[in-house]
Amino acid sequence: MPAERPNILFLTTDQQRFDGLGVNNPQLVKTPALDELARGGVNFTNFFVNNPVCMPTRACVLTGRRPHCHGVRTNGIVLPESEVTLPQCLSAAGYRTANLGKLHFLPHFGRDHTAPHPSYGFDVPLISDEPGCYPDPYIRWIRTLDPSLEEQVRVPVPNLEPRGPTSHWVFEAPEQYSHTAWVADRTIEFIHGVHRAQRPWFAIAGFYLPHSPCNPPQRYVDLYPTEEMPLPLRREAELEDKPPLFQRIHEGVSHLTDRDWQEFRAFYYASCSFVDHHCGRILQVLEDLNIAANTIVVFHSDHGDLIGDHGMTGKHPTNYDGIIRVPAVVRWPGHIPAARTLTELVECVDLMPTILEAVGLPIPAGVNGVSQWPLIAGDGPGGKERVLVEHTMPGRMDVRTVRTEQFKYSRLSSGHEVLIDLTEDPDEFVNRAADPSAAPLLAQARLTLIDALMDAADPLPPRVAPY
Repeated sequence: MPAERPNILFLTTDQQRFDGLGVNNPQLVKTPALDELARGGVNFTNFFVNNPVCMPTRACVLTGRRPHCHGVRTNGIVLPESEVTLPQCLSAAGYRTANLGKLHFLPHFGRDHTAPHPSYGFDVPLISDEPGCYPDPYIRWIRTLDPSLEEQVRVPVPNLEPRGPTSHWVFEAPEQYSHTAWVADRTIEFIHGVHRAQRPWFAIAGFYLPHSPCNPPQRYVDLYPTEEMPLPLRREAELEDKPPLFQRIHEGVSHLTDRDWQEFRAFYYASCSFVDHHCGRILQVLEDLNIAANTIVVFHSDHGDLIGDHGMTGKHPTNYDGIIRVPAVVRWPGHIPAARTLTELVECVDLMPTILEAVGLPIPAGVNGVSQWPLIAGDGPGGKERVLVEHTMPGRMDVRTVRTEQFKYSRLSSGHEVLIDLTEDPDEFVNRAADPSAAPLLAQARLTLIDALMDAADPLPPRVAPY
């Protein structure tokens, strides 16, 4: 444990896929601030989420527990306040804790966004889960500045106003009034305030972008000419061997042309660059206050987006790598060797115990994740043989997926199976579950999923007596 507990900063984006970071896609994506962060620490190339949508993954990150353990199996389920969270653990150790921006532990729909938010261990829960469609702290801030700006900054309410998975436009108001800038501003204010109080702190800067609707300012869109955007990863008739779920998802965007996909991808990557700029502003404050060396910085996203790959967009339990594999970077100068790329398989439930071990705090009972601190610090092994992804669509479909370096296998409650041989088919085009020549691999994959599910059993409540 360090003599002085370090500060901890999470830069958390929404729906940013692995190749939405320049260090992972240098020929296309421009994210200089986060690329520099990666050069100062470790960059994970096989960091996976445990659920393909927002709420469950965010609960996994901050509890270290799997969806069936903390109970948030899909969007729309409240995280129980009885769950022990990372900010609770840090607060008990003397940290000042804050979430600035998106948290998404409560559903958006039907919620009073003016009511007090459960703390979940945050001393400062300044929650704005969407960039401008509810009367939350962000919109109330806009109204205090200039009510006429509200129409320029707001986005449609999900499911209630016209808003599709590829909605995009240029942000109309000055950039400083954007939700992205607001998250950065509030995070910077928090850091300045707690620095003066000379307390260790934990802050999450909860950015919404590049989740659609993508509405970056024009100067970021200009970085990505539409005609230069690569087309999505697709193959003719590739969905014919997939379950009906895959085909239904494709139908919703099957009308989009190549030009449509190029334009949306330009706005998507522009949104990544937009967020990067404001992450850079926060990181610069650490330098200005001379606290970068004593601050653990974690950059990660909650899931990805197919942005046209396989004829789909958004996120869903198809569990393609474009959805479940996300960027992740950790930096702590002097404690983590710089400029390292880690290829080991890591899950998002591992993040909470990793941080707790790094700062010398005990890991709570019930945590499913495994600390990867020895791997990150460069003084021990780490990584996993497999990743488990689970999702429940109430009344519709359960999907469980196991991914190793060699294969990906999904079992749907409809009885359908998907088997991808990643050694021969890294782009995930061909389902080999019904291929007789792949029978040995299928048997191995089924057993691997069974083992993963058994190992994922909830360790709570603990046994307290022999009988």
